[in-house]
Amino acid sequence: MENIGCKGCVATVRLSQEEINKIFGETVKVKQVKLVTEDEYSDRLEKCSLCEYLDYGTTCRFCGCIVQIKAKLVGARCPYPYQPRW
Repeated sequence: MENIGCKGCVATVRLSQEEINKIFGETVKVKQVKLVTEDEYSDRLEKCSLCEYLDYGTTCRFCGCIVQIKAKLVGARCPYPYQPRW
């Protein structure tokens, strides 16, 4: 399999939605986290899904974050250079 982008990424970085939910759930339990509305979350994820810098359907090539988690956070911003997408 050809790996384009992050040199450290391998097939094991691919996460299922179940794994993402588990990670996010554990994060919310530990910290009080402010979340965006479901509409804002859906809008952010849609923009991420159209981005050519989204790897594996989960990982932002600019910051390395799991977009399904970052997109839920009120204070988070898209790291796309010069023109953040959300």
